[in-house]
Amino acid sequence: MSKPDVKQIQEQLELLQKENEQLRRKLQLVTGGPATGSMTLGSLTMVGHTRAPQATIAGLSVAYLIVDKSFRVIKMNTRMSDFIGVGKQVIDGKPNIVEIDTLEWAPGVFQTLLQDALESASEETFEAERPSGVSGKMEYFQFKAVWVGGQGTVTVEDVTRLKVTRQFFERLVSPRIVEQLLDTSEDPFSTDKRKMTVLFGDLRNFTNFCEAVEGKVVQTVFNEFFEVCMRAIDANDATLDKFVGDQVMCLFGAPIPENGHAYHAVKLATDLQQAMQATRARWIERGLVPEALLAKHPEVLALGIGINTGDMLLGLFGSERANQYTVLGHHVNLAARLCNFAAGNEVLATLGTVQEISRFAKQYPNEITIPIKFRTKAQIEVKGVAEPVTVATLAL
Repeated sequence: MSKPDVKQIQEQLELLQKENEQLRRKLQLVTGGPATGSMTLGSLTMVGHTRAPQATIAGLSVAYLIVDKSFRVIKMNTRMSDFIGVGKQVIDGKPNIVEIDTLEWAPGVFQTLLQDALESASEETFEAERPSGVSGKMEYFQFKAVWVGGQGTVTVEDVTRLKVTRQFFERLVSPRIVEQLLDTSEDPFSTDKRKMTVLFGDLRNFTNFCEAVEGKVVQTVFNEFFEVCMRAIDANDATLDKFVGDQVMCLFGAPIPENGHAYHAVKLATDLQQAMQATRARWIERGLVPEALLAKHPEVLALGIGINTGDMLLGLFGSERANQYTVLGHHVNLAARLCNFAAGNEVLATLGTVQEISRFAKQYPNEITIPIKFRTKAQIEVKGVAEPVTVATLAL
């Protein structure tokens, strides 16, 4: 057995000490105090690769400072000096980074990131949050440090808008739509009147079903209905507006405007009806639907869908404590009426939706991936509308 290489052991020890020091700094940064054996994230969260923000809420664009190899500050823009609260005379004195690294809500963040970036020879990133001094709501800031040519640079960006947008919309839309939202500089929460399409769907005789079975059965059926809906919504890049009992409401053309909103609504309706017919058949096979109830209400738990296209008011409505991203207006109410009018396993749409699909198909024929055929079903009276509304049924 050969003797251990003393030099190699020494190098390994130095490497371990360096890694331990780096971990100690990160622990101190994350916990806001001396590193200990246990760690709570507190108000600072390490993040991986994050998109560079293109807009801000608090007005902070890019704040930056530059240090030399001795960690003395050699340059700082006005945004950074305002952000950390130091005057020009302090900066002119080229202080060591430790002297100005005094953010109470992110202690030691500049020194830690610069040291880690220097040792790793790569960019280091942290995200910190603090309550706003005005509203008390949380604000989020992203810190980045990198070394180039013997100089270290730390940037700070306000990523509150990106954070809030992601947290809010990831519950309502597919990840792909969330990423598109983050790529735009527009405020997705602003109130806007636009032409779009809305879909309502609910299960026939659901109230009768609830009265005829135990609560656990209702829960099982509803949860499976919810899962079927969410899979179809994500697959078709729709926006979930809400679930109200057994009714689902979806938006098309929001939060991102798109030309094919009517077509995508009908495509979702087709996918949803096919999936729900198979799901309902399994409910019956599993004995979840009482035979007596099925005999009395043959359409029980079958899905009826109503779709309408037109100008709607889109935005965040309600109070600060309870608000909702939704649409308002006559065309929304009309879609809800069509849903109530639809039979089980049926999709009803207005002529406005049919015409919008026809226009889209002529303009973008390659975007049409399923055959769509309608036939006129009836004319219905709608409150507030002088003339009867022509309704078409989708051939499934």
